[in-house]
Amino acid sequence: MKPILSCLFVALTSSLVGCRPAASKALLQPSEALGTVLARETARLAGPKKTVAIISPDASWGPTSTAETAFVAELKRAGLKPLAARAANVGDPMRSGEVGLRAADLFEVLDKFKDAGAVVSFAGTPLLKPADRARLATDHPPIVVVATASLGTVPGVPGDRMQLATLLDAKLVRMAVIDGQDPSVGPGQDSAGQEFSSKYRILRAAD
Repeated sequence: MKPILSCLFVALTSSLVGCRPAASKALLQPSEALGTVLARETARLAGPKKTVAIISPDASWGPTSTAETAFVAELKRAGLKPLAARAANVGDPMRSGEVGLRAADLFEVLDKFKDAGAVVSFAGTPLLKPADRARLATDHPPIVVVATASLGTVPGVPGDRMQLATLLDAKLVRMAVIDGQDPSVGPGQDSAGQEFSSKYRILRAAD
């Protein structure tokens, strides 16, 4: 079994969260840490390029999440330029069918933002058929996927873990954030890093 697949089986996969008011407040700190650490990692991927294209769930999913708000704020602090590239319809989890980032939405963003330092999907894992994967196997900005059950103030889009693992193994997605504690992170992290590592873990495509 491939390493990324093994990590995904071990990782916690929570159901979508319908928060009561008291529970909602408790989610804010982890989601802010998610956005902060994700921005730092994305800045490393982007290198000298300063633009980051963001794909978000559209308004039918809810308002802009706490995680995305923290992500944008941290990118700006780092001197990067976040761009709202696409508000995507990710589907309805209460009905049959896949929920996640549609291939057409992803390719539209990749075509429009060819010079971006990274493309970050808060809309979950790209829903790609084999032909789509072949098309994606060309030069494009690094793709980062947030596949968590919650984004703080709104549900996340955890998606199909096996499909995410396949995209990472094929190096079509460069990095993903999933639910689950990261045991490899030591106490040297700042508060955002420690909070992040207690709730989430990062999966990377092999170099």
